[in-house]
Amino acid sequence: MSPFLFIIMSTIAAISTPNAAGGISMIRISGEDAIDIASRIFRAADHRDIHEMQGYTCAYGYVYDKEYQIDDVVLTVFRAPHSFTGEDTVEITCHGGIYLTKKILLNILSKGAVSAQAGEFTRRAFENGKISLSQAESVMNVIRANGNAALRQANYARDGRLGKKMSEISGRIVELLSAFAYWLDDAEEFPPELSTDNLKSNINQLLQEILILSKNYEQGKIYRDGVRTVLLGRPNAGKSTVMNQLCGMERSIVTDIAGTTRDVITEQVRIGDFTLVLSDTAGIRETDQIIESIGITQAMRSLDDSDLVIYVIDATTGILDEDRELIQKCNDKKIVVLWNKTDLTGVHAEQLSVPILECSAKYEFDFQAFHDILQSLFGNADFCDQPSVLNERQNILLQNTVRCLKDCLSLIDQGSELDMIYTVLEECTGYLNQIDGHNVSEDVIDGVFSRFCVGK
Repeated sequence: MSPFLFIIMSTIAAISTPNAAGGISMIRISGEDAIDIASRIFRAADHRDIHEMQGYTCAYGYVYDKEYQIDDVVLTVFRAPHSFTGEDTVEITCHGGIYLTKKILLNILSKGAVSAQAGEFTRRAFENGKISLSQAESVMNVIRANGNAALRQANYARDGRLGKKMSEISGRIVELLSAFAYWLDDAEEFPPELSTDNLKSNINQLLQEILILSKNYEQGKIYRDGVRTVLLGRPNAGKSTVMNQLCGMERSIVTDIAGTTRDVITEQVRIGDFTLVLSDTAGIRETDQIIESIGITQAMRSLDDSDLVIYVIDATTGILDEDRELIQKCNDKKIVVLWNKTDLTGVHAEQLSVPILECSAKYEFDFQAFHDILQSLFGNADFCDQPSVLNERQNILLQNTVRCLKDCLSLIDQGSELDMIYTVLEECTGYLNQIDGHNVSEDVIDGVFSRFCVGK
């Protein structure tokens, strides 16, 4: 028996809530013996036999270790195949003590269950045909979502709409392949679908739809992973004050001494639907001080890795040549200029080719105006209600499909034999089907579920 088959046949158990004290915790058991194992540690308050319980029903009662009562709990039964994993499943909700929860789990393991591996409950759902691989991957996106837009996109995939879109596109390619197969079998009539104009039109339409999916993936990364943001500007422009205002707390040291910030300080900040992975950096200037010079070098490295630059200008000095030079270095980045310290001067910001927000970071900050600027730079989240791939594995398969479709168009333009075009189109369906888990290797599946947490 293979190790994987042994795991699938075992009854598994794990704590499915965080390893921390809280109001409640939940232990999940799944497998053929789940109900029998639970019956060995649980006694219902109304004396019912949980073997007789219907699916989707609960019982209040007590968990025992031999004759000693450990806790009063709520036990829920899910009957196969109408459960998340497709197997008999029991969930025990207990008080949220760390020691207590682990003690109940150990009691369950002592009755014949084995510890679940990372992502094993979701993997069983996939192996038992309850969900596709793309739906399984979206579960982690739901858990890790850090905003409404990311959550909407993850739920869209979890509902199976990404899989349906992939299946629909793949189905249209299969229809073309059927026309190819019909003609290649020495049919007397040439199928109209294979005329140059029709073939190019159909493939171009498929290509455009997949390019939209790819664009949605790139835009979605901003909402899923956060906007890598760097604060830049001359020394004493108020970058650290801006950092603290955005964080809602004192995160960076603020003084009137230029060059106070020497290292890169990073914090996550929520601005509406956007999460900024915000880095406060050393002020950019010529300096002979070694430590400050290192900080400036790190600041420029942060710039290279950033999606967004918040460039802070001291309104009391206005824009200097140094500022213009630094802003010019950011010309390939999305950038917003903060015209800071407006409380000290009535001078308004000069016109620039980038968005400008006037503020006094020390006293007030217009978060709504800032959010509107972010939305103008990165777009709104309407794309989150459309199918989109959610991770690099899926995106690589999508890019391979794009490459194949472009190759098909090139072959048509070159007047290549139809059997060559047929072969490349067939390769397309292979890539698209792998997104949902068809014909993928065991190593790929292992890699997907290794990123899950234990208990999910």
